[in-house]
Amino acid sequence: MRNSLFFHGLLALVAFLLGADSSFAQMDHHLIRRVSVFPMKANKELNKAAEEAWWQVREVLTENQRFLVASRNFLIQRDVYQPREEIKPADVILLSKLLDAQALISIFIENRVLSMRVYEGEYGRILWSHDLTLHPSLPISDQIAGGAKKLAYDFIASIPYQGFVVMDALNRNAVYMEKGKPRVKVFVGASSGIAVGDTVQLVRIYHDSLKPLFTPETVPEIFAEGAVQSMDRDVVTVELNRMAKNTQITELTLARIPKEQLRLREAYALIPGLAGQVGGDVYAPEAAPLAQEIAEKKPLATALTFIANLAAFLLLAF
Repeated sequence: MRNSLFFHGLLALVAFLLGADSSFAQMDHHLIRRVSVFPMKANKELNKAAEEAWWQVREVLTENQRFLVASRNFLIQRDVYQPREEIKPADVILLSKLLDAQALISIFIENRVLSMRVYEGEYGRILWSHDLTLHPSLPISDQIAGGAKKLAYDFIASIPYQGFVVMDALNRNAVYMEKGKPRVKVFVGASSGIAVGDTVQLVRIYHDSLKPLFTPETVPEIFAEGAVQSMDRDVVTVELNRMAKNTQITELTLARIPKEQLRLREAYALIPGLAGQVGGDVYAPEAAPLAQEIAEKKPLATALTFIANLAAFLLLAF
């Protein structure tokens, strides 16, 4: 009797986990633009360095105008300007709604390990995380600001898209025709390394596991591709030459620029060899339609399937 209850309970747990994994697979990642950075959590003697670190992170995020970062006054007005470490998903969702933020960032230091976490506001999950071990021979206070800045740049380098579609001012559409070819406007921010002729890919990104989303293993689904035809400050015009059938391109559609992604990773990534992972293998195939399947079995799904099979086998054995 006890064994029967155990295995029924195990099967119920497996069913729940499989259901959870299925729901994650259906979650599209949406553009991250509005960001709130909480003060850094550190010992009192590091308060001055911690405040400087907060300003450095904010400066990195705003310098390219890709992010709109909440001011300190705004956080104080919302009564949330306080240091935080790891944040629970439920708290992330509540804080994001309070701050109208699409992502939250926490920074903290323990011993000589400086950590940064970036959370997605919609579901409360971690988008990106990194721990940086400070030099043992130098004062911690002298390394915090520089270390936090490096982490912020590493976060930017990890994002699997470098722009997003904006509405054409004249046509009031995301996609419009010019010279018989479909075109879109893509916001790429200031001071980017993008040039006329560069490839631009319109992508979807899915939550397909319980791990952080912004990792080198994340492969976007590419459903349209084109080349930069002209540039106007922080917006480029892209002429599309390939597009999957029944594709709907809307405002805020994510845009991946392989050349810019490679540049950012080579310049800012802290993980050795990360830049080398941006290569031909992750680009869309030449064959139409352009949409790239993400039907590969994920580690979590594989593990859950194994557990389900094992539980069924053991239940039959009893």
